[in-house]
Amino acid sequence: MLRHSFLFIPGIGEKTEARLWQSDVVTWDDLRSRIDTVGIGRSKQRVVEEYLERAIGALLDGRAAFFGMHLPVKEYWRAYGEFESKTVFLDIETTGLSLHYDRITLIGCYDGTQARVFVRGNGLEDVVDYLREYEVIVTFNGKLFDIPFVKKEFPEIRIPPIHLDLRYLLRSLGITGPLKKIEQMFHVQRPEEVQGIDGRGAAVLWSRFVRGDDTALQRLLLYNAYDTINLKALMDLCYQMKVERTGIKTGGGLRAEEPVQIKAPHYLVPGVATRVSHSEKVDIMMDSRVTGIDRGKIDRVAIEIDNLIRLIDANGHTPVAVGIDLSGSEARETGICLLRGRDAYLAVAKTDGDIISMALGARPAIISIDSPLSLPRGRCCAEDSCTCRKYGITRECERILKKKGINVYPCLIRSMQTLTVRGIMLAGLFSQQGYKVIESYPGAAQDILRFPRKRVDLEELKTDLVNMGIRVHSDREVVTHDQIDALTAALVGYFYLAGSYEAIGNPDEGYLIIPAIGSDNDLRQSKGGVACLS
Repeated sequence: MLRHSFLFIPGIGEKTEARLWQSDVVTWDDLRSRIDTVGIGRSKQRVVEEYLERAIGALLDGRAAFFGMHLPVKEYWRAYGEFESKTVFLDIETTGLSLHYDRITLIGCYDGTQARVFVRGNGLEDVVDYLREYEVIVTFNGKLFDIPFVKKEFPEIRIPPIHLDLRYLLRSLGITGPLKKIEQMFHVQRPEEVQGIDGRGAAVLWSRFVRGDDTALQRLLLYNAYDTINLKALMDLCYQMKVERTGIKTGGGLRAEEPVQIKAPHYLVPGVATRVSHSEKVDIMMDSRVTGIDRGKIDRVAIEIDNLIRLIDANGHTPVAVGIDLSGSEARETGICLLRGRDAYLAVAKTDGDIISMALGARPAIISIDSPLSLPRGRCCAEDSCTCRKYGITRECERILKKKGINVYPCLIRSMQTLTVRGIMLAGLFSQQGYKVIESYPGAAQDILRFPRKRVDLEELKTDLVNMGIRVHSDREVVTHDQIDALTAALVGYFYLAGSYEAIGNPDEGYLIIPAIGSDNDLRQSKGGVACLS
């Protein structure tokens, strides 16, 4: 299709190109041989000839940068046919979805014949040299997710000059939705053992691998491999559909390239396998390629509750925190956690009276409530009918979290209003009794600490909390997700008492407290061991 394109020539837009095609000028050679008869003025003919020569030279030299510079971005797809052999399909896995807090765990690439994987701590940086060999890169939502993560990890990396993001390319064809749904729409298959995994699930698999589960690594690698090779099938489909929509068809005096056939991925189970070679070392086998992974070289962020307690003691506080995962009404259960030293006592309550009694009975150093505890600046109430509605429904802390890639509901959307009113009321009562009260958001804390959220994997979340050294006590056989969020809220209270926290918001609206990790004063990251609070 690239040889039928003229949009890279200054002065030729979509209408002129369509007119040329209708006049049976459908290739660069056609335009050069008939330039005097197609309505292009003599003053522009020299420019046309110059850009045609530059295009031919770029194509012969295999340089897509010329077309990346001069083709409209929405028409980049036209370069795919000519540069298919220099196209790489890329997908990354991360510890979470926040560009601000999370990191790449592995980068998967597929060049149409062979898959490669680059793993954190084990040659992740080799992807920099690998990508230099390609002129076109294909992703799904890579403009917003994959490429920003890669550039953050490697600021000087050369990304291939033409980036085709299938999310937008498919949308231009009227096809929308998540990648897995689109695959199903076009019968692009995945093996059963990786169906149902998404980005957050992939982060859980990575966490399990780091702790010693090699089968989790195998599933993660297989999932990632299909993410990349299925991009090839979808890209071939998109290219074929886009070519057909140009109207350049066989017959009627118009010529076209051969239609692109959708190729089924050749990676089938067990195309990806692992084997333990020695202690922390694991071999990855993808086709005939073997890559060694040393778990001991992977940098990890871990927290020991004892180190938090030592910091709390050093700050002159008592390590006792109450965490409350507040519900919007007394009709639903509220999760309660009393975190005393290493022991977390979990319970549930319904009435405001029960919540107050349980919290004050613990005589905590801090009460951490999972609920908005303030209104947006200028608001005087949460009523929809109030004239103060003009001040908006979102607070600064919520906007900041959103910018950092952590999803949070505005405090005054309809579904949050009763929770906000209840939280403000309870916080006021606790403060009147002389207790320090903070607002927390367990989902944000879990993202920052790289724990899975409860809806992703509740058991894995429990495991991560227990691995910190927390002893969990509950009068219920099955610990509920409300109780686990209450425990997370109490843990945020510990971070606050330890001085390892970030307060986001402003003085008028108050602050939401989140854990701070990664700095010398907060968390020290370690390789192959347990990180500690210093």
